[in-house]
Amino acid sequence: MIGSDVLLRHLQKLGKEETSLIGSKQYTQSQIRIAERIVQDLRDDLEKASRKPKLSRRRAFIVILEELFYDMPEYPENLYLENIHRRASQRFEYMNRNIKTFTTPTEIHPKNPCKYYEDNGHGKARYRVALEHLVNGFDRYFQEPSAEASLKKIYRDIRLC
Repeated sequence: MIGSDVLLRHLQKLGKEETSLIGSKQYTQSQIRIAERIVQDLRDDLEKASRKPKLSRRRAFIVILEELFYDMPEYPENLYLENIHRRASQRFEYMNRNIKTFTTPTEIHPKNPCKYYEDNGHGKARYRVALEHLVNGFDRYFQEPSAEASLKKIYRDIRLC
């Protein structure tokens, strides 16, 4: 496959001529310039798409936990954060490298956040901000569309309690 840089250089050479013959077809200088812009735009678009989205470690873990367990009332007992970390690392680039005091999935993304944060207003506020960011960027971060309704319900509940 020809790289975009090689293709752009070739198009730029062709664009210097008044009319260019490619294969058996003739193209004008303006058509060549349009092709250059299209190739540059495609290259930029592909570069953006190939980058991992940046998220905090907690938000990345919430995405993975919600996608895997959105329809379950409790997390499985044999669920370890190392597995969640591995999955999140494959899909996201962490904005913060340090691992906070989260040791269990429930500390990161509780199944019943109103009850979990009942006596911890500061923790609930930080959790609400994390959810708000994910709800607003759902299409960018999530691959499981069914998790959207569950996440929005949790966000709505945490705002009201």
